[in-house]
This record gives sequence, C-alpha cells and structure tokens, in this order.
Amino acid sequence: MRMSNSERDLAWKRDGADWVLHHKRRRIGRVAPDIEHRGMYRAVLSRGRLSDMANLSWAKDAALAAAIRELEWESRDTCPGFRTRATDPQKCPVKGGYLPARESLVSLSSQAAGLIPPSTNANPESLTAYSSL
Repeated sequence: MRMSNSERDLAWKRDGADWVLHHKRRRIGRVAPDIEHRGMYRAVLSRGRLSDMANLSWAKDAALAAAIRELEWESRDTCPGFRTRATDPQKCPVKGGYLPARESLVSLSSQAAGLIPPSTNANPESLTAYSSL
C-alpha cells in the first residue's frame, strides 16, 4: 500500500505520559494511558471520548487510522483530482429519445388506433385475433 503525501508528514511525539500524533505542525491524534490498568492505552476520539483499551501499538493504530480518514476528508475540498463519482456526480447527459424529430405522439397514437376496429369490445378473447397484426 502506498503512502500519500499527507501520511508521510505524520509523526508521533511524547507529551508527558501521552503520545501525540502530529501532521506537520498540527496535533491530529492522541493516545493516553488508561488510569486503572497499567500498560493499557486509549485513543482520544472526537469530543474527548475515549476508545476501548488496547496496548500501545493498537491504540496508536486506531488514532492513526482516524487521522488518515480526517486528512482524506479534508483533502477532498482542496484537491480537484481527488473527487470521486459517488460524492460529486457529474451532470446527467441529455437523452435524445427514440422518436423521429418531426413525429408527434398524437400522430403515432392515431396511426396505432386504426389497427383495431372501434367496434371491438374489451373482451380479451376478441382481441386475440388482432394481436398478430
């Protein structure tokens, strides 16, 4: 898997007992030790929520994955080639239709109405004789 330019700029640094993930000069993720269980860590999520307990490498991986998602989301607005079809659909092509240019629906329906005699009732048995026309 190739690393994008934004992923290359990510670096972990210590901040007391915590590990902080930096993207260039911006703090984008944090891993804090668990208060009750020694050797266990939690990733600090958005709005100050904490992830489930994990060892240091798994907690760092969770924070890194969230940071990469955030960076990709932000780059959608700044990189014109990054837009995908699902998030930015193009204008639908104009459909030309299949009728000839000068024909109208009224003229076609009046031509088709002449195939079945007007004296025929709506009984299905009486229409089977004219279905082969």
